[in-house]
Amino acid sequence: MTERSVRHSFVVARHREVDSTNALARRALENLAAAMPPQAWVADVQTAGRGQHGRSWHAAPGDALLLSVAWPFGNDTPLQGLSLAVGVLTVQALATLPGVSAERIGLKWPNDLLLDRERKLGGILIEALPTAAGRVAVIGIGLNLHGVPKLATPPAGSVAGALPPARLDEVAAAPPSRDAVLDALLAAFESGLPLFASNGFAAFRARWRSLHVLQHEPVHALLPDGRQLYGVVQDVADNGALLLATDAGLHTLVSGEVSLRAART
Repeated sequence: MTERSVRHSFVVARHREVDSTNALARRALENLAAAMPPQAWVADVQTAGRGQHGRSWHAAPGDALLLSVAWPFGNDTPLQGLSLAVGVLTVQALATLPGVSAERIGLKWPNDLLLDRERKLGGILIEALPTAAGRVAVIGIGLNLHGVPKLATPPAGSVAGALPPARLDEVAAAPPSRDAVLDALLAAFESGLPLFASNGFAAFRARWRSLHVLQHEPVHALLPDGRQLYGVVQDVADNGALLLATDAGLHTLVSGEVSLRAART
């Protein structure tokens, strides 16, 4: 059963159980022939959610906010850095919730929300879809609210060492409801995504730097081909690429299957 409502400028569809909210959004957009208002899909349970490095992601009903938003962008709008901008907007949204100590929430390049620098509070998954009516970005967010997800064994060949999970309740004087978190996020996206459309990630770059838990820190990066890079996070570019200072010079990392971790001494 699907419940529909309008919140801010979004048409919101609520489902009890889906495979994943991003997959639901993709199917809804497949045959889109005309311009659409912003859409959002929320689920109590998802059976095929995607976690870190190919892991499946499962949360008990009501423990997490499982959200996908579809936002139309012009075909000539660069979407590089969108996941970083969404991270900034998400932290800003959480900071508006009464009693939430948002100063303990940070970001890790390119798409993780962390609590106390080392535990994963949530993640962001961006998919760009061409449609007959123009390009649409599907923005998926999984955010642990009252419980932590069960992470299945990673598939063969994937990266080990997932970050331990955290939950929003840990930094909230009074646990916020899922509806309150949803409302805060949609309000932030309504105001922030048009800014990204007109100015790109450059408009969010300074704030992202201040939230990045590994800014100017020594790190190691595992690349898709298995190579490892060691260096110090130098900066982030206007297109969302991470600039890593290594012994061999400045190296540019683009998001994808790069795994970034703090270097342990």
